[in-house]
Amino acid sequence: MAIPSHINEQTFEFALNEKVSFILNPNLNDYDLICLFDLNDYEQLGKLRKSFLTLQKKGGFKVITFDHHEKEKRSIGTGFIDSSKLSTTQLLFDLIGNDFNKKMSAYACLGMIEDTGRFLVGNKYFFDAFSKCLNNSNKKYFELFEISKQKILESEKIAFLKAIQRAKLTKINHVEIMTSNLAFYQGEAATKFLEFGAHISIVIGKEKSGLTHLSARAETGFKEKYSFNLMKDLLIPLQKKIDGEVGGHSGAAQWKGNQKENFVLKEIFIILEKKLQSKKFK
Repeated sequence: MAIPSHINEQTFEFALNEKVSFILNPNLNDYDLICLFDLNDYEQLGKLRKSFLTLQKKGGFKVITFDHHEKEKRSIGTGFIDSSKLSTTQLLFDLIGNDFNKKMSAYACLGMIEDTGRFLVGNKYFFDAFSKCLNNSNKKYFELFEISKQKILESEKIAFLKAIQRAKLTKINHVEIMTSNLAFYQGEAATKFLEFGAHISIVIGKEKSGLTHLSARAETGFKEKYSFNLMKDLLIPLQKKIDGEVGGHSGAAQWKGNQKENFVLKEIFIILEKKLQSKKFK
């Protein structure tokens, strides 16, 4: 098991507690088959991107992808990619769940909890898979929920308070859009804003790298009722207008590029105005 670039604190603590071994930034020359899980974008490879691209072009290894994000032109490889799944662990369960033991079923449950932002999104197929995994895991739901609890760092708490202070609410028809500016933890803040009743949340900021990073979220009920897709209806049109890198799926997505924050938000609202002013949203 290998991890590109870095591992977050929550995952690192989980790996230590469960005695799960992994390699950080492995030497890709050592492998002839690479399976990618919940990752299908060269940008996500971080420090491994250059060597991965070089070896892949030379045919140094075969790549099989297991992912639930929207497939893009720059997707890394072929394999099992299904954006109708709400979690990569749901995809894996549907493929090979009959071979899952108790521990694998418990881990699959944790993956489904995390990948949906603790069930901010869900459908009958997803919950059917989760229910079966929970039953096979021989664990109680609260036990898994306790494991998945994330310790909020003081820096994250301060960042979120800043995001609230800078937040703006805009209405297009009846659709409520919350925006804010934050240099880090954009995804976490965007997810929190949905709990305040926003239909769409957007948090943008310039990171230490100098790149502008935008995280967007769409509330499940709104998304399903109006067939709204953050990737297809917002971020891919944005990429076509101002370039940059995009990734994600219908309810959670991100954009990264060299443009100024105000310019990106201006273009975002031009796209949303055109989309949300249609008869469907009245």
